[in-house]
Amino acid sequence: MTTPEEKEYRHRHGRFYFIPAGVLIGLGAGLIAGYAAAGVLIGLGLGFLASGIFRPSAEPAESPVPCCRGGGRWMSVVIGLFFVLIGAALVWAPANFWIYIWPYGVGVLLILVGLSFIAKMALRSG
Repeated sequence: MTTPEEKEYRHRHGRFYFIPAGVLIGLGAGLIAGYAAAGVLIGLGLGFLASGIFRPSAEPAESPVPCCRGGGRWMSVVIGLFFVLIGAALVWAPANFWIYIWPYGVGVLLILVGLSFIAKMALRSG
């Protein structure tokens, strides 16, 4: 038997099962196509997009937890688009493009995304 707390937890976190599902599907498709790394990135991006777009069934109108009121959905969509673009660029971009852009440009963007998560958590905690 499930308690109300377990139901609320499953309700809030159920949409994040799209992320590992997307990674596994992307890995499988990437292995078949010969681009495993790009497949994982595209699958990860699609998982983030799905978790940001789809809502769990019977979502409550107002969540008691401030982080679960829908404000994080746009961030999932942005991160998903970012990963899909990087994965697609790994397949279709010219090799010389990655020599100059990949280590610096994408690395800086990933650092900024990580810092934004830290800042968001710091603002929430106090």
